[in-house]
Amino acid sequence: MFFLSKKPVMRAAFSILLLIAACSSQPSAPVTPSITPTTFPTYAFNPPTEAPQVATAAAVTAAAATQIAASGEIVLDPERVERGLGRYEALECGACHGADGTGGEDGPALVTYNASQDQFIDFMRTGGTLGESHRYPAERLSPSGIVNLYQYILSLE
Repeated sequence: MFFLSKKPVMRAAFSILLLIAACSSQPSAPVTPSITPTTFPTYAFNPPTEAPQVATAAAVTAAAATQIAASGEIVLDPERVERGLGRYEALECGACHGADGTGGEDGPALVTYNASQDQFIDFMRTGGTLGESHRYPAERLSPSGIVNLYQYILSLE
């Protein structure tokens, strides 16, 4: 004959009673979720900035151009003159033209130099009548460096 144990039956009966009690309880008031308004982030509109200007050789030369006063007189920039002295010394111009630009055995005086800036740049880039020995390409003398050198030579007067 089939013999039943009391413990498993009791456990099952107790579980069923708990289940019935939980399901048959009186319904409580419906739970309404509390709704809080959602704030959306706001952003200020920043208009796009202009693209940065790329420094080209032509732009540097234009920016470094010697200023000419309304009277037609060239305005020397002390900072450019000082930098031009550095170029004069670095390129060893004084070996031919003298340390103070008064001339030497191998080169004329620069104290009375009266060429325009464009003429000076053309002469320095091509070597003029002196040819390759007096040619200074952009790799050796930058566009701003050549203007600084021009300003220094004009300051020698």
